[in-house]
Amino acid sequence: MTGPVALVTGSKPFAGLPTNPAELLLPFLDGMMVDGITIIARATPVSRTGLPDHLPALVAEHRPVFVLALGLALGAPDIRIETIAVNACHFAIPDNEGVRPLGGEPIEPGGPAARMASWDAGAVVEAILAQDIPARRSFHAGTHLCNLTLYTYLGALEALGLASPCGFLHLPYLPEQIVWLMRQRGNQPGSAQSSPLELPSMALETQLTAVRAALGALARQAIACGAVPASPPLSSEELLP
Repeated sequence: MTGPVALVTGSKPFAGLPTNPAELLLPFLDGMMVDGITIIARATPVSRTGLPDHLPALVAEHRPVFVLALGLALGAPDIRIETIAVNACHFAIPDNEGVRPLGGEPIEPGGPAARMASWDAGAVVEAILAQDIPARRSFHAGTHLCNLTLYTYLGALEALGLASPCGFLHLPYLPEQIVWLMRQRGNQPGSAQSSPLELPSMALETQLTAVRAALGALARQAIACGAVPASPPLSSEELLP
């Protein structure tokens, strides 16, 4: 592939859920062009042991001019633009391989205590709000695999000397996921699990609009910071009519 590329990744389903909007959005994004930048969209495993190798390999393969990682925030009412990743794992829910680190196990032994997302989070928030979609800046990506993903991406870009803007965007539940959860609880009548779920959700189409707005903001940032290589000047022959 010629020309600059950007990397968008989304987590596969986890926590027993049949779907994850972070993965469902990827087919709509793969191959999309944003300000001359081609989007490469890939699903990522829900794996504590696999991600620390998988994500740097993606960065090394594609050398993206910006990186956007997507994940599901259980119960979030809005789009959350993450700004900080901490060097700690404490999983309330095991990963898809049954691994459940506790107590703040370091992601990267000897690594910095935290890494700051390298995107302009405020500009991403404003781009999404401009689409009349609720979004806000978040200062804690948790201690699960979403946090691990952002921490690992930032370290991989730094290791390769890439000035690419990078951030993590947390998505709410889909309405159909809430319905699925309600039906799961309905399978146990008379128990606490049969109580109605009153959780916020957001349609996939709305989430797609928000992610596209974020990509536009990231593309502008990548161009402004010089992560996108400048086009070579035209030769005298190319300038001739």
